[in-house]
Amino acid sequence: MPIIWGLGIGVFLGFIVIAVIVLEVKGLIPSWVFGWISNDRETQKRQFLRILYGLFAWWMTTRAFKFGLFGEAARTTYDGILSKLEFPQVKHDVEMHARICAVRNVRIAVFLVGFFTLEIFLSWRALGKPFLEHNLYDLLFRIVICSLLFPFLLNISRCVPERFILGIIMIRFVTGWVIEFAPNLVVPVAGLVRQCNLVLWILALLISLTILVSSLSNPKST
Repeated sequence: MPIIWGLGIGVFLGFIVIAVIVLEVKGLIPSWVFGWISNDRETQKRQFLRILYGLFAWWMTTRAFKFGLFGEAARTTYDGILSKLEFPQVKHDVEMHARICAVRNVRIAVFLVGFFTLEIFLSWRALGKPFLEHNLYDLLFRIVICSLLFPFLLNISRCVPERFILGIIMIRFVTGWVIEFAPNLVVPVAGLVRQCNLVLWILALLISLTILVSSLSNPKST
């Protein structure tokens, strides 16, 4: 059921994005809707930080409701709303892990090996190249998506090798976000950063290879 809900929400959001693009092309959306989006880098940085601080404040407020800092009535209301939105996670996470565990699933293990091999190739090609500036709105979107996705992956990844690989990916993503936000800060050590990225992906590949060997000796294809 949660997977079906996720697919449905993804399709719905996709239709919304397509509809917004079509309406914007035809000039049917008021200018103030997207007028705040700027092409100036410094303006993007200020807006990026404000939105990030706002998201952090929202998260802190939900924690305060959860722990009853706004009173028992507010906590009860918060728990009631949350219980209606949550699925029975514990049993679902265990079943999900049993199906996609890379240690026992050859196809998942092969996918990890292929993915990290590609990342090593891309990191190797990037050696010696400077870091480029990226659109900070895209960066903010990726941070929000990863913030929602990584807790789910940590819940269903119960094997030590899987969590170790997730840790490597999280380190790589976070350092990448910092570099994309302020690439000029790492210009003096750009070569060292590129080499560290390559080493991280090599380490992840070695772990995925051990997982592949383990899955081949004890396969449980789904």
